[in-house]
Amino acid sequence: MIEKLARESFESNIGFGFESYQKALTNVKRAASEIYSKLDKIKFFNIHLELTNEKYQEHLKVCTNKENCDTNKEYEAIIYFLGQEMEKLDVKINEDTFSVEEKNTEDNRLDKILKDLEELKFGHQIIYDDLLKEINELKEFYFLGKKKWYQLFAGKFVDMAISGVVSETVSKQIIESLKSEFIKIS
Repeated sequence: MIEKLARESFESNIGFGFESYQKALTNVKRAASEIYSKLDKIKFFNIHLELTNEKYQEHLKVCTNKENCDTNKEYEAIIYFLGQEMEKLDVKINEDTFSVEEKNTEDNRLDKILKDLEELKFGHQIIYDDLLKEINELKEFYFLGKKKWYQLFAGKFVDMAISGVVSETVSKQIIESLKSEFIKIS
């Protein structure tokens, strides 16, 4: 529901163009004010932030005056103030933010892990369902930045190994598959 609302809000306030960043942000914040859950608000603003970054990158590819372009300034202001909204919700926007391609890569990697663990499903439906829930939940936390996201990822699997949900061997295999990413961000 929140994703759908956020995408609709983005399209009507930013995606199809905007008069000014102030008006766009006012409308986005007004829509967010109707959301009670802090986590849902974070997701709402994060979707706006991601989509705005995508639009900005598309614009930069065709921009002929990158230094003095008013559109660039507007996008930068929207991105900055959306970041401020996230900080009001105690979410620090990190410099190591995932790009769209990196998110897709990690989504594919998480899906591959699920496929590899498919064998757990037979006779272990509860364990598989727990893994499915945990892995899908990870896809919601890319806004944490790479370092914190990978720490969360590792923590979830270590916790599942300790609690016996997955074997230590399976947990090690999963973390091993991401070892190169951990080394890059250390």
